[in-house]
Amino acid sequence: MLNKIPKRAVAAWTAMLPALFAACKALFLLQGKRFVALIVASFQLFGAALFDLPVKPYLDEIDMSRFVLTFEDNFDRGFDDTVWQGHYVYGDDDTQRRDTAWWNRDQVSFTDDGCLCITAQYREDGPAGAQYYSYGMETNPNKNYNGRHTGFEQLYGYFEVRCILPKGAGLNPAFWLLTDGMWDDDTDGGVTGCEIDVLETGTDFDQKSKYFGSILQTVHVDAYGDAHKQEIQGWYYADDPYNKFNTYGVEWNKDGYIFYVNGRETARTDFGGVCQVPLYLILSLGVNEKVADNEYLPSAFVVDYVRAYQYKNEGIQGLRG
Repeated sequence: MLNKIPKRAVAAWTAMLPALFAACKALFLLQGKRFVALIVASFQLFGAALFDLPVKPYLDEIDMSRFVLTFEDNFDRGFDDTVWQGHYVYGDDDTQRRDTAWWNRDQVSFTDDGCLCITAQYREDGPAGAQYYSYGMETNPNKNYNGRHTGFEQLYGYFEVRCILPKGAGLNPAFWLLTDGMWDDDTDGGVTGCEIDVLETGTDFDQKSKYFGSILQTVHVDAYGDAHKQEIQGWYYADDPYNKFNTYGVEWNKDGYIFYVNGRETARTDFGGVCQVPLYLILSLGVNEKVADNEYLPSAFVVDYVRAYQYKNEGIQGLRG
């Protein structure tokens, strides 16, 4: 991206730096820490816009008093197959190829303290032979492979996951919202179908990379063919996300979407015309060809909980809240 920046623009910005720092110093004497925070935020935004750098979330914290809990899975009772079933996997024992890995329920396990683990690994004895394996799971209420599945979907509200991300190259953990209408060739932008990526990552896992320790948030509309469009909201740092639990969320209402990391706003948009149909939940651990360089396998996407909230009353619908 840097090679696209006019040299005159870089020179002008460089020339402005002494004056800018002098102004910052003067204003600091007047405004103190609050102004420093504003300056830090400004530099973050400049870096994000000019150099595609990740940003540490710094905007307002979400006000949870506006919501009531409507769905929660703490995974302390194992795999609830009345709510969850395989995503791109059509039955409890089914195995399907997804990019570089085969997805199978055997890759799901649970810790003693009640966390879900979706593990990516290379297995010599896997159901499809010696291959990489992983899994994805969804709450889609429109499919029922075991006769017990009722699923979960919701129109508007706040949706959140608390998790630890897997280590190593080639892995793409994700928490996302979807509707079957997203597969229609024309979804009126995103009005009758969209995909909201609340959390996903890059797959390089290079500690020297500018994206290391950050996550990506995106809105997709108009199916997955030639008409497909997306708007990336940006890359945002979490707190040591490969070793510590962090939360990732999205607030969605008739006016748009607001994204969060650890309860602090990262971005907001009404891209695609804002979805007006219910969406279901997906947890998945994607695998691509870079997994061949992963020195941490087996590597797990560890999920403490998934929650959904609805607004306490219909009057609270706007983005400002």
